[in-house]
Amino acid sequence: MILYDETDPKALTKDEIKVVQQFRFRRMIKRVLENSPFYRKVIKEKGLTVDDIKTPDDLVKLPFTTKDDLRKYAYPYGGDFLTVPLSEIVGWHMTSGTTGVPTVGAYTKSDIELWANLVARSLRTAGVTKDDIIANVYGYGLFTGGLGLHIGAQKIGAKVIPWSTGRTEALVKTLKEFKVTVITGTPSYELYIAEKIREAGIDPEKDLDLRLAIPGAEAMTSEMLSRIEKELGLKARGGGAREIYGLTEAIGPGVAQECPEDEHTKMHIWTDHFYVEIIDPETGERVGEGEEGELVITHLTREGMPLIRYRTRDMTKLEESEDDIPYPTISIIKGRVDDVIFYKGVKIYPTAINEVIMHYPEIKEYKIIITREPAKFEILVETDKPSEELRRKLAAEIQGVAFATPEIQFVSPNTLPRWEGKSKRVEIK
Repeated sequence: MILYDETDPKALTKDEIKVVQQFRFRRMIKRVLENSPFYRKVIKEKGLTVDDIKTPDDLVKLPFTTKDDLRKYAYPYGGDFLTVPLSEIVGWHMTSGTTGVPTVGAYTKSDIELWANLVARSLRTAGVTKDDIIANVYGYGLFTGGLGLHIGAQKIGAKVIPWSTGRTEALVKTLKEFKVTVITGTPSYELYIAEKIREAGIDPEKDLDLRLAIPGAEAMTSEMLSRIEKELGLKARGGGAREIYGLTEAIGPGVAQECPEDEHTKMHIWTDHFYVEIIDPETGERVGEGEEGELVITHLTREGMPLIRYRTRDMTKLEESEDDIPYPTISIIKGRVDDVIFYKGVKIYPTAINEVIMHYPEIKEYKIIITREPAKFEILVETDKPSEELRRKLAAEIQGVAFATPEIQFVSPNTLPRWEGKSKRVEIK
């Protein structure tokens, strides 16, 4: 087995990554299929043994793991998915459970160390160093973002202000007085913070030290990332907005990371810790390199609650790296399989609408409203510069990507809600 610095994104060559992946796959599959009650049942029902799954290509013999499986068999503690005794679990994170049973992620002490290494690698990929001061505005608690970014940043020696969400006006003051250089958080909240910076009479380019933003935890577009860069003045100090990707079921943030060369179109995914498949979301068949489909991950190193062939529902595509970081890339996550809205026989993707709206700096916030009966497609647009020309342009451009023409309704500034966590810009009635 190759020993290397887990926090260094350039520690291995492409060939070495494959060697590490294969070694870890063989070790993981034996441990999981022998120790997880859930997966023991799966292979028994399929008439398989551990010896039938020798390489990642053999994974197609096994069914996918879904969020419904986790809700049914992993709550509480990790349930039938645990591969270690409960005494070895040191804690949990989980989804909010607002639509039912929460999705649980169980961690051993080893898992916490693994997680810290992966987030540290991601932050190093983005350009964070031990000299940076980070305002971590992801939520702390059940949500993985706050603690995940916190332990990863400290792993590389960066200084962390554990702000969490809220008290945004006070945060603006802290950004200036502490000379914060890096800010984390959802892209929606980072844009709201930028609004508050301007309202406080602060010029982000002249009065702040921010050079990097690490947005994550919700779907975003390249236009949204470019807008964060502009609104926070990041380019003035040679930095930028660099997306981080993860999910509770994987381990939290630290699954993939945008680097300075990725130009808001893709992220490097850490395939020494996750085996990646891209599938057709309807047929479940694997698609080819560069083809868009649903991301499926298999853990290679997670100890407490590893998953095999977990369907993330996130749409992306996998390609070889073209820069000096050897890990392959997935395209920026613009949405989930579940996000599509069916309206009058067409599919509307909210991220496509976001891509259009983010081109207009005069638009501060927006909300999509779909009414089923009678059918109506409406977008509330918050701006202090409403005009018939803007209405016409928006309707035409959105019709071009959504194949349905919206009714554009202008609302006054500060009318629509702002989001400290994941945004909720779509309402279906």
